[in-house]
Amino acid sequence: FSISEDEEDVPIHIKRPRLSESASQSQSRIVLDENEEEEEEGEEYVPQQQQQMTSSSLGVMNDLNGELKVVLTDPDVLDCPICLDPLTTPVFQCENGHIACSSCCSKVKRKCPSCCMPIGYNRCRAIEKVIESVKVSCKNAHYGCKTTMTYNKKSEHEQMCPFVTCFCPHPSCPFAGSSNKMYLHFGIQHAASTTRFTYNTTFYVLVGTHQKHIFLQEQHESVVFILNHEVKEHGRSLSIDCVGPSTLKSCFEYQIIARSLESSTLSLQCVPDIYTRWSEHPLKKNYLTVPSDFFYSSGTLPIHLCIKKVVSPV
Repeated sequence: FSISEDEEDVPIHIKRPRLSESASQSQSRIVLDENEEEEEEGEEYVPQQQQQMTSSSLGVMNDLNGELKVVLTDPDVLDCPICLDPLTTPVFQCENGHIACSSCCSKVKRKCPSCCMPIGYNRCRAIEKVIESVKVSCKNAHYGCKTTMTYNKKSEHEQMCPFVTCFCPHPSCPFAGSSNKMYLHFGIQHAASTTRFTYNTTFYVLVGTHQKHIFLQEQHESVVFILNHEVKEHGRSLSIDCVGPSTLKSCFEYQIIARSLESSTLSLQCVPDIYTRWSEHPLKKNYLTVPSDFFYSSGTLPIHLCIKKVVSPV
């Protein structure tokens, strides 16, 4: 099986056509491998919940290749009705056909919450076969992600997907897209308000009194960082954030260095927080506080920055 996701119904492609109705061509699909063994014919017991899935939750049509396109109008049938998490093997059913995941059977003390019949002893092989066969496309497919995964791994993948939607951090800019497209957009549309730098190289920034943030963009990979600046009662506080997918979490570290006119030095070495949608926020626990005697007479604060790209050990 394979499914891709859209905002509307989720279609399914199944080879071995048996039904024919109209379904939207623009929707995504599930594909059953053609060389899967034919099941033995004959009557078999179909639990009530599975009957609902096949009758009320699915619409189907044949295409030119003989596949069945099935529209899954209720994706919740692939989730545990108790905890609402995606179903994983093993799946159990009570005598009335209500299903539950293994952990929920233990939580409800093996008593079906729908009908009070025993649950947790009889496997629901049909549902298990479905959830093990269904392959789901990432919701970021339209941004370039070509990964497919089993339905119960979908949420885990999308949290780490490098094609996750990133939003332009520039105030009032509505742009959203993959990180690479956002970086390209930022470098073109907001170049005038950006300081360019190179990894592993110390560069100089002069922070004004009323500047709450300064945008930084790397010269070659175009990754966007933000220097946060907050005025406090006895000085200024500084930290750096990064805009991009969560896969960048362990990729960078930065150093902020402040020097006073008397040559005193303060520094902070830290890992930037990663945001797909960045906005101004109070500084968190990791920041550098610089006292007022480090400022120029004009109130500006001179600092040196170095953003390093971390090479993971093999």
